[in-house]
Amino acid sequence: MKTEAILFAAVAAFFFVAGLGYAFWSKEPAGTAALAVSFLMSSLVSGFCALNHHKRGKRPEDHKEAEVRERYGSLGFFPPRSAYPPLTGLAVALTALGVVFGLWLFVIGAGLLVACVVGMVLESSGHAEAGQSSGPRSGPAVSSATWTRCSGETGRSTRSR
Repeated sequence: MKTEAILFAAVAAFFFVAGLGYAFWSKEPAGTAALAVSFLMSSLVSGFCALNHHKRGKRPEDHKEAEVRERYGSLGFFPPRSAYPPLTGLAVALTALGVVFGLWLFVIGAGLLVACVVGMVLESSGHAEAGQSSGPRSGPAVSSATWTRCSGETGRSTRSR
């Protein structure tokens, strides 16, 4: 995460310098505000990446000689079928249309958006605890045979389904 933190810090520095120059020469508040918000958002991402690097240390992909299998582990629970992603997209579209056409449509879209986001978060909340899985097998979301193919190792996988 250190590389990502440095990258986003450089982006934040660019937006800061560009924002100062834009504010000085243009005297236009909308562009200045947009550059200021861009600076703040990239600073936030940079700070998040730096904090994660400080807490967790280097990841396997930070090493030049790292292999794919070093990152192998539980990837989490991903529900196979869910109605929430398309409904969330519909709610975002309704909320955006509500900005254009009226408050009534915005309120309906915002209510639907909140319900969809809460539903999506709570849909898999019970699966994150104690390594539970609702699928036919427990363990990582990617089989070891997949990792064997990715890492270039030969031999058959001994993992049973």
